[in-house]
Amino acid sequence: MWREILNIDPSCKEYFLNFKSLPGNGKAFIAYAGLSYLRKAYQIGKSGKGEYFHGKKNDSVHVHYLISTQSGAGKLTLETGCQSIAANTIMLIPAGTPFLYELDADHWDMCWLLLHDCPEYQFIHQLKAGVWQSDDTSLLYQTMSLIRDFEHSDGRFQSDIQLRLIEVLLYQIEQTLKKTPTQNAQQQRFHTLIRNVNKQLQLPWTVSALANELHISEPQFYRLCKKETGKTPMKLLTQARMDYACYLLRYTHYSLEQIADTVGYADSASFAHRFKQLFQLSPGRWRNHE
Repeated sequence: MWREILNIDPSCKEYFLNFKSLPGNGKAFIAYAGLSYLRKAYQIGKSGKGEYFHGKKNDSVHVHYLISTQSGAGKLTLETGCQSIAANTIMLIPAGTPFLYELDADHWDMCWLLLHDCPEYQFIHQLKAGVWQSDDTSLLYQTMSLIRDFEHSDGRFQSDIQLRLIEVLLYQIEQTLKKTPTQNAQQQRFHTLIRNVNKQLQLPWTVSALANELHISEPQFYRLCKKETGKTPMKLLTQARMDYACYLLRYTHYSLEQIADTVGYADSASFAHRFKQLFQLSPGRWRNHE
């Protein structure tokens, strides 16, 4: 039974969101996503061995499936049995789980996300595959619909709006998954802190200051950060600063001095030095190449 199945009737309509072409850091967490309007026949079956994207035959990508059902119905089949997929439900399938899901009514309207099996989502492996009722279904669906709608607009603030919508979506994904009993109080406080830090990159964050925010020692914070993200605290902070700097270089006309100040560097020389260390290009050359 556990084999690759792809059976989609021509009447089904799907809109794909490619986060590689969208601003922000969504591509680091979301391999692929879309909104689907399914009719007549729809079956997706996987063996749990990974996905192949963009014609890559030699390299499989391990992803977690997260599906939010807006209306209609489907059916999920796992090794443990079958579950109905109804409106206002979330379906989660951790990476490596064999499954079959299919249309089980006259229609099924939903949005789906294939989440990278990255350090930030390692906790998903602790969750059981299945379907549960959730108040977050409409939020995920609405946010993804807005991202789709703004993808083809050409207004002055299109990129800024898309960036904020993707930030909202990542937050909604995290909150949706956290409503299952997976993280202890310390882990939840840690991820809340990291979200707040990413909103205040201009501040002079140190490991000591971050540890104090959680009322733990620096060595404890270091171990917690490595466990939750796979990175040291300063590498995590540097990555966040550089990701946002790349966005500002690509989508704004800010000077290097303004960007350095926005992402927490004392001057443009310090910022440019660290940027070149990471990307082997100066910020100015990187901007011109983009």
